[in-house]
Amino acid sequence: MKLPPRFFLLFSICVVGILPIQLTAQNQIVGTWYSNGRAEMPCTITQQGNNLVFTIGTNSSTGYFSNATTVFVTQWNAYATLTAGAQGLLWSNQIWTRSPYSGYPSIQGSWSLSTQPQELYTIEQDNTFLAITYQGKKLVGFFTSANTFTIPEWSYATASIAADGSSITWSNQVWVKKSTTATVTNNNPGTTQKLCRAELSVFYYAAQSLGTVWGRMATEPTMLSAEAIAACTDALNNLDATLGVIQCIVFDRIRIRNLRGALAGTSTRQLVAETENIIRDLQVVVQNLKLSCDNNVSLSALYVGGIHLGAAQAWASSRQCMPTPMPAAIQNVIQNHLTTASNALTPYSACIPQFDFSGFGRVNLGSINSILPHTQIAGIETQLLWTITLSDCCCTCSGDVTSSTGSDCDAACESYCKSIGKQYGKFNGKTVCLLGVVSGGNSSGCDCW
Repeated sequence: MKLPPRFFLLFSICVVGILPIQLTAQNQIVGTWYSNGRAEMPCTITQQGNNLVFTIGTNSSTGYFSNATTVFVTQWNAYATLTAGAQGLLWSNQIWTRSPYSGYPSIQGSWSLSTQPQELYTIEQDNTFLAITYQGKKLVGFFTSANTFTIPEWSYATASIAADGSSITWSNQVWVKKSTTATVTNNNPGTTQKLCRAELSVFYYAAQSLGTVWGRMATEPTMLSAEAIAACTDALNNLDATLGVIQCIVFDRIRIRNLRGALAGTSTRQLVAETENIIRDLQVVVQNLKLSCDNNVSLSALYVGGIHLGAAQAWASSRQCMPTPMPAAIQNVIQNHLTTASNALTPYSACIPQFDFSGFGRVNLGSINSILPHTQIAGIETQLLWTITLSDCCCTCSGDVTSSTGSDCDAACESYCKSIGKQYGKFNGKTVCLLGVVSGGNSSGCDCW
C-alpha cells in the first residue's frame, strides 16, 4: 500500500475524507479516528454525498467503497478494510481506530512455539498495530482488547497475552517469549589485533555510517527514494569494508550485504527493523570483545556515539529546505540521539581531550535556518573524527568474546527510574537500547514502578 510518508514517531497528523455509496447504518464511518490508536495522531473521516476524500497531512486522494466493508484510495492505490463492528479501519501498514488507547502491552520481539523452539515468530508493534513475520511472510494484526489481539489473514484467530507478557496463547498452541538477553558464541574467533588511530577512526566512522542508514530509513516514505538507496548503499559498503579490516570483530557480514540488496524492493518499516537488529547484534559483539585499551576506554563508546550521531545527522538532513522551525517531535528525536551520543562518548574523553563536548548543547534545533542544525551536527562529527584520528590511544583486541549474562538495558532503566524517585525499572523494548543506554536518556524505553 502506497501511503504518504508515515513515521512511528508521534508527529503525524492525518485528516481523512470519505466517499460513499449506499451505506448501511453500521458502515457509517464519519468522525474522528486515531492512527494505531494513538491519541496524538487523530484522523478525521468526512463524507460529501457519494464522494470520499482522504487527506494525510498535505497529501490527498479521492476514494470509494469497493464493497460494504472495504474502501479504496485511488491516488494512493491502497485498500483498507473495516474490522468487525466497524471500530477499526485496517490498512497494510497501520490501523485507524474509533477510540484512542495506549495501554497495550509490548509484545515486540522474538517468539517461538512452546513445543517446537525452532518455530520462530518475530513481532513488530506500534501501539495497537502488529506485524508478525513467520517463514518469510509478514502478517498484520491488531489488539482487540488490552490483552488480546487478532490476525485477519489467519481467519481472525485471536490470541491472549499472559499477564507477565511471557507467553501468547492461541486456541491450538502457545508461543513463548525468546530471551532478549544476548548470548554470544564465537566458533570462529577473530585474530588478535592492535587498533590505533587509523583503525579506531575507521571503526567510529563505520558506526556513524550505520547510524545514518538507521536515521535515513526512518525519515523516508513507504519505500526508499533512489537518492536514499544510493546513500544507504554507500554507508553499508563502508561498514562492510570496515569489518573486513578490523578482523577481531567477528560478525556475519552477509547480513549487511543482504540488507544492502533489499534496499530497492523493501518497505522502509521492514528496513528499519532489520537495521535495528544489525545494530543490536553488532553491539553485542563489540561489547563482549576482550579488549585492553589505553586509559581504560572501550570501543563501545565509539560505537554508540557513532550510531547516534549518524542518526541525528540523518534526521536533521531530512529537514533541510523544509518549513522552520522543525516540528517539536522531530527536535525531540534529534535531541535524544545527541544526548545518547554525548553520554556514550564521555567515558572516551580521556583519549580525545581536544574534543569539545559542549558542541552537543549548541545545536540549534529550533533555528529558522533549516540547514543550520544539520551543519552543526556535521561539525561535531568531523571534529570527533579528527580527534580520534590524532589520538595516541590504542586498544588490543583479542577477537575472543565472553557471554553476556543479564541485561545492561535493564540496569540503565533501573538507574533512570531511581533518579525520578521510583524503586525499580526495566527495559520494555519500545526503543533501541545500545550498550545499556536507552536511546535519548528518557523514560520512553523504561517501565518504572
